[in-house]
Amino acid sequence: MDVEQPYTKNPLKRRRLLFSKAKLKAVSRTSALLSGFAMVAMVEISLDDHKNAKGSAPLLVVYSVITCLLVGVHLLALMISTCILPQLEADSLIGYEEYESHETMHIYIELAWILSTGFGIFLFLVEIAIVCWVKFYYVTRPAAIATTIVIVPVIILFCIFSLHFYRRLVSFKLSRHQDELNEIENTLTVGNKNFLQKKYNDAIHCYNQALKQNGEKATYYVNRALCYIKLKQWDKVYQDARHCLDLDPNYIKAHAYLGQYYLEQQRYDEAITCFKQALELAKIQNKNFGDEIQRLLRYAQKRRFSLMEQKRIENEISLQTYLRSLIQTDKEQRMQLYIEKYLDEKETESTTTASQMILKQYLSKIMSYPNQQTTTTNLSSSISINPTIHNNEINIAVDQQLEQALDDIEQFSNQSLNEMNNLFNEVDIRRKRREIPEYLTCKLCYDLMKDPVITPFGITYCRSCIEENLYKVSHLDPIANKPLVVEQLINNLVLKEIIEKFIKENEWVNSECF
Repeated sequence: MDVEQPYTKNPLKRRRLLFSKAKLKAVSRTSALLSGFAMVAMVEISLDDHKNAKGSAPLLVVYSVITCLLVGVHLLALMISTCILPQLEADSLIGYEEYESHETMHIYIELAWILSTGFGIFLFLVEIAIVCWVKFYYVTRPAAIATTIVIVPVIILFCIFSLHFYRRLVSFKLSRHQDELNEIENTLTVGNKNFLQKKYNDAIHCYNQALKQNGEKATYYVNRALCYIKLKQWDKVYQDARHCLDLDPNYIKAHAYLGQYYLEQQRYDEAITCFKQALELAKIQNKNFGDEIQRLLRYAQKRRFSLMEQKRIENEISLQTYLRSLIQTDKEQRMQLYIEKYLDEKETESTTTASQMILKQYLSKIMSYPNQQTTTTNLSSSISINPTIHNNEINIAVDQQLEQALDDIEQFSNQSLNEMNNLFNEVDIRRKRREIPEYLTCKLCYDLMKDPVITPFGITYCRSCIEENLYKVSHLDPIANKPLVVEQLINNLVLKEIIEKFIKENEWVNSECF
């Protein structure tokens, strides 16, 4: 079932494959038979009567030349058939859509068929006539003459039949091809009508019928891809766009549709590449698609920039949180080291446990005042630690010296936090949404205007964009739709100064995203 699936998809290719195989099989049988006959005739013919005949040399020369030529022609056709036929047999079993050998070697198949069935049979008829002359010339000349009289009309009829056959065959192919084209055109017309009526599934059915007749037409894949875009079936859009580009790498719409697929999949780099390639091909082929591709390119650039902005903001927030945790950890470690040092100087037993208790109570106290920069509460009046270790009572009274030292560490940490917050606050404006104001963007390229010019109708464009539009499209203002020539464009100096100031205040505008 899987093997037959490609055949049902494209019966025209299936027919071509089978026809090529049939040709090569006919060539193989015909050439093997006729070349074998010529070799046998050369070996079996008696030349005793020509040994002493002075006028037989030219006849034998013609005979040997025609025989060698006949054998050579048929062996060449046989060799072509032997080399190509196994490949076609494998293609018919594996799937001809992937291995189209009959398409790439079509000229050799036709050459073998013409050599074997046309020129080869003609030489064979001539060979029969010459064999009769060699065999009967010195025995009975009337037999040789009779042979010539009979064989010449046969050769003439053969030539007439061959020319007529090839003419009818070509005519039949052209007629059949024209009928297929007419049928495909009718199907496409119905499909286009269904598309305009937003009957996308019916349109897809029509395009499928056209592809069954001719699966090598890139336009059919593009039309079907557009229907899939309307239906939001993006995987099928990708398949049709890629297939179209395999057939025609310079198809502009296929690049644009592939870019839309990447845009939907949030693969913005690939989408931008496709849209840029489509624009480049449009310029090379001098085709105008309005501002649709440029709009999609601009949208993809914005989406990529927004994604980069989101990641940047998340990284900044993560960095700030990480730095805050480092400062807090550093504060706790410094407090603990100082308390341990203080208790060592007091020669207090169980120093580690006691220092941890003091640190824990002190931190608990300052956590109840999160908004205060300094702590003024008397620590000694609120902390009294009586840890019991090995049934020995340890009484620790925290004096003013320890309290002051801990307050200094806390103030230093708070100062570090404030400095960090101030630093992030200075660049906090970068976390806001960054975009070019609409009044600074060109109405044609949707980018920040470069060398802005204003038309008599009060609309401002990039100079390069409007000049290119007037040159390629028409001498009309694309928005006002009124006659316009290049000489009417005036530099918009005020807007140019505003743009320069905007770029100076927003360095990100010059990034690769824009």
